[in-house]
Amino acid sequence: MKQRAKLLNFRGLVEHRHDADEQLAAPGHAVLVRRGVDRSLALRCPDGCGETLTINLDRRTGPAWRVYMEGQTVSLYPSVWRHTGCKSHFIIWRSRIYWCDWDDSFVRTGEDFEQRVLETLTASWLPYATVAEHLSAVPWAVLSASLTLQARGLVQRGSGDNQHCFRLAHQAP
Repeated sequence: MKQRAKLLNFRGLVEHRHDADEQLAAPGHAVLVRRGVDRSLALRCPDGCGETLTINLDRRTGPAWRVYMEGQTVSLYPSVWRHTGCKSHFIIWRSRIYWCDWDDSFVRTGEDFEQRVLETLTASWLPYATVAEHLSAVPWAVLSASLTLQARGLVQRGSGDNQHCFRLAHQAP
């Protein structure tokens, strides 16, 4: 039985994609390809299927993910959803891999950050990625804070077209 990785093991930077291969020995191993700008993230699929994924980070070549380096941790936005191969779906936040088919809840961000998110939200629906841009934060951190605020009854989460949005909860007069 294959073993899913729970952590991203960041192995460093290279200039060319083919230079990353020898550093991707196990599920969850990752190497950032940077030549002037971030080009791609080479990642041994954390599902344990054995495939190596090349995740585009260069917006000049079309739709691209964003990578966030915070100290020794790596975050990637949006999620990685494989439509071929093992068909895994996962989120990478703070070098932890969150599996979208498991009941895997985010770690809390802390009250100070939750307060910053609360102060940014309005009565109108705002995508959590937009709030993250405004706060110069990783979108997963804003999602985590927003879910905590929702559990406390302070914000509402949208549905349908607004499923990735939050707004302030309606307050009784």
